[in-house]
Amino acid sequence: MSAYYDLYQSPPDENGEASLLHARILPKGTIPADKFRELVHKATGFSPAILDGTLQAITDELYSWLADGWIVEVGELGFFSLSLKCDKTVTDKKDIRSPSVHFRNVNLRIGSKFRKRFQTMGLERKASPYISHSKLTQEERKQKLLQHLDKYGCITRADYEQQTGRAKHQAVADLNLFLEEGIIRKYGSGKTVVYLKP
Repeated sequence: MSAYYDLYQSPPDENGEASLLHARILPKGTIPADKFRELVHKATGFSPAILDGTLQAITDELYSWLADGWIVEVGELGFFSLSLKCDKTVTDKKDIRSPSVHFRNVNLRIGSKFRKRFQTMGLERKASPYISHSKLTQEERKQKLLQHLDKYGCITRADYEQQTGRAKHQAVADLNLFLEEGIIRKYGSGKTVVYLKP
């Protein structure tokens, strides 16, 4: 089991020069609360009702102590605290009153024990489906498509993305264009769609 990542160009520095690349996790999706509860239920044997009640009690207690100005440590997870914001920029304390100070956010400083667990996590590089890595022209992409079809007989959208470096939505647009031009035909539906020669 491993997490996917891709490399992204950092914004240019203050001199306008190109910056180095940085790595960023590619999320595989979001696990909703009810699914997460079910996973914990299967792992621990605690009933979903007990887990819901416990989580609600933790949330209520956390809110209560944070709202009273405390920093709260929650197991290995880490330390929760609050941050504030001011309505206007000031340099003198006399220039701002309490009604101008508001809640900003809940911060979480991850505990060191929990953080250390990630030192051994598996990482696998994968092209982001949201960013095009392709430097190929439309004609070159068409040639890659036809070469793949000559060799394998069919191609999926994912295969086309891999062959051309196009992002998911760009790959769909390309394949729809090639369909309109009659270069390929579509077979199947949903996740089982493949593209063939006419």
